[in-house]
Amino acid sequence: MSCTHSHAGGACPLHGPHLSRRGFAKGLLASAAAASLAACAANPATGRRSSFGSIEDDVALGRQEHPKILAAFGGEYEDRGLGSYVQSLGASIGARTEFPNLAYRYTVLNSPIVNAFALPGGYIYVTRGLLALASNEAELAGVLGHETGHVTARHTAERQTQSIFAQLGLAILGIATGSQAVTDLASVGAVAYLQSYSRDQEMEADTLGIRYMAKAGWQPEGMVTFLATLREWSQLEARMAGRDPSSVDEYNWLATHPRTIDRVQSAMQKAAVASHEGRINRDGYLQQIDGIRFGDDPAQGIIDGQSFKHPVLRIAFEAPSGFNLLNGESEVTAQNPNGAAFVFDMARAQSSDLAQYIAGEWAGGASVSDLRRFTVNGLDAASGFARVQGNSGQVDLIPVAIRAEGSQVYRFLFIAPGGQAGRWNGAFTSVLNSFRRLSPSEAAAIKGFRIDIVNASGRSVATLARGLPFGSLNEAAFRVLNDLDGGAQPGANDLVKVTRTV
Repeated sequence: MSCTHSHAGGACPLHGPHLSRRGFAKGLLASAAAASLAACAANPATGRRSSFGSIEDDVALGRQEHPKILAAFGGEYEDRGLGSYVQSLGASIGARTEFPNLAYRYTVLNSPIVNAFALPGGYIYVTRGLLALASNEAELAGVLGHETGHVTARHTAERQTQSIFAQLGLAILGIATGSQAVTDLASVGAVAYLQSYSRDQEMEADTLGIRYMAKAGWQPEGMVTFLATLREWSQLEARMAGRDPSSVDEYNWLATHPRTIDRVQSAMQKAAVASHEGRINRDGYLQQIDGIRFGDDPAQGIIDGQSFKHPVLRIAFEAPSGFNLLNGESEVTAQNPNGAAFVFDMARAQSSDLAQYIAGEWAGGASVSDLRRFTVNGLDAASGFARVQGNSGQVDLIPVAIRAEGSQVYRFLFIAPGGQAGRWNGAFTSVLNSFRRLSPSEAAAIKGFRIDIVNASGRSVATLARGLPFGSLNEAAFRVLNDLDGGAQPGANDLVKVTRTV
């Protein structure tokens, strides 16, 4: 979350089950750019005819949605050299497709989440988290090839990439009720909502991607090895968060791309390519990602377990157990699989009365009930209640504004399925109770991490893993990051990934 001002606070009990039933006249705004219906020639990538618009429509839709993806995932990663490298690999793949003249755009997102996805028209994204996890060029080429396959097969246009927004005044996030909506939100960010692909679409994207990467000279087996690494990393992340490792597919590329190694291998056979032919380029790839940021960017605040800490704003708060935190470019979201969520951000308020700010500026003039004024650690604060009609039913919203510096306000928007605000009152109140100001020493102690590529030089896993930020799981994380199974040790002259603080 990127902001520019500071201050913090403490607590006030939120509304219980006695809340008003009045709701907003304005509900969720669903924005989906549908292509015009027109008969088209058969798609050369799939052989299918389509009736949902043209490639030009795809490009226009991708261009429209692109800024929203950047906003949800921390913007474009600042390393131009790395961005150019990824674009060059993608361009090599795009040139081998059935649409070689499409202006493919491959963007590295400044997000620690391991994810990749595509918009219609050739807009393809990989996160820096994914780049840090991949171990060679063939693995990255497999990811880029797969996403390019979704573009050329026009899967993203077929299902119409969906952007779901709620408007509680100035672009406040809203979600439809139900745990699945919350899980989807967690997996792709607070602004862009990308549906999962069908099994047939995944097989088709794998088959096309394998064909493209093989033609471009990479070993298709890279698609399989990265999928195996991702599953291992997901299991490790689940252990770090105290979750069941069997639920590893909820918050990463596996969530929106339900795939198995067996299906990828089947796609390899269908693509009729030799799985072990082509380049891997491990050392060259590692040199490209040397120095890449690992984990959260402190300039945007960091997520540390259930805590969000921002060393620049010098604020912190805690998400209750069971809520998954996600740090975007301009907001922090937290979701519980049982349907509750909250969003934290900052804004400027023209009114000096925060209750008036909520009812007027923030809510855009729509009806807000149960307006209350209180203080949070000595800071002026106010809250309200509204019920809106979402795509899947009613949603309860509890907006809370806390005075920061000058005209700045901190904002929490607490979200629950309709009629369930009382059930989540304790959890939401605990968030406010945890909201506090960091001391200068606490803020200074928040460090980020970068990947260093070093020569193992005969050192043991225990020694090399010592600087990783995962405590007792350092060695396990080192093994996944460096593709070391069981008790294997790196070779004396192997390049390996370690981390350093910055």
